[in-house]
Parts: sequence; C-alpha cells; structure tokens
Amino acid sequence: MRREREDPMARLYAERMRRSNENLELYIVQLGHRGISYRVRAAEALGNSGDEKAVMPLIDCMMNDSETEVVYMAASSLGKLHDRRAVQPLISKLKSSDKWVRRGAARSLGMIGDREAVDPVSELLSDNVPEIRAAAAEAIGMISYWDAVDSIIPLLDDPEPEVRISARRAVRMLGRGDLAD
Repeated sequence: MRREREDPMARLYAERMRRSNENLELYIVQLGHRGISYRVRAAEALGNSGDEKAVMPLIDCMMNDSETEVVYMAASSLGKLHDRRAVQPLISKLKSSDKWVRRGAARSLGMIGDREAVDPVSELLSDNVPEIRAAAAEAIGMISYWDAVDSIIPLLDDPEPEVRISARRAVRMLGRGDLAD
C-alpha cells in the first residue's frame, strides 16, 4: 500500500527534474538568440536555476556578447551561482567602460566571496561613478575581508548618499558597526 503512494511522487519528481534539465538546455541555447530580450531573460533564468551547468555558458556570454544589458545580466547571474570559476572573468569585467557591467561584476564578486577579488574590487572604491563606489564597498563587505575596512571608511563621508549607505552596510558586515553610526 505504501509503495503505491510513493510511486506517483517519485514519478512527479522525476518529471520535474527532466523538465528542469530540458529548460536549462533551452536557456543555454537562448543565450545565442539574436534578440537582446531573449538573451537577457535566458541569462537571468540560468542564474536563478542554481545549476552549476549554467556557469560556463554564462561566462562565455558575459565575455563575448556585445550588448551591455546581456553582459550585465550574465555577470549578475554568475554571482547567484556562487561558483569560483567565474572569479577571473568577473575581475576582467571590472575594467569595462560601462558602469553597469562594472557594477554587476563587483556585486557578483561580493556574492561569490572569493578573497582573490578584494584588490581588484578595492580599486573601484575611488571610481568616478557613485554607483560603482557603492557596489565596490558592499562587495568588500560581502567578501568579509576585515583588513579592507580602512579603505571603506573614507566612503562614510562620500558626497553621494548611496555611497555612504553602502559604506555603512559594508563596515557593519565587517564587524565595525561602531564606525557606521
């Protein structure tokens, strides 16, 4: 009797897994679609999939796509996957001329949390674009690199409110909430 109840559930889970794998493959193919919105949605879906098979296609997309929106989404999605294989490609995107790509790469490096990214991300703390300084501060906070707190402290007095807020969050994450108050 009990065996009969388990079989439909086992079939349901097997079908769900099959569809998930099928969808993953479809999204990977869609990264090459000629439509920008298709590629953006595919990159986002791959990041939300949580599947490590999405990492290399997303890296390839981030490194080779010519559209900022797609590159940003691929970079952001890599952060959600928390895979160290993305660290070096994301570090290379910190030098992008596009602020959204730099911002997405910095945040994703923070989400991955690899200390190899601290120095390259720290260079963005003096970026001319406030959103980049803010993203860099938060990324360093997420990486939890305690020694970097001194490089974030000057941002507590930044003229831009977004940067000050991000710097306060970062110093709190680094265990120096006393500086943020």
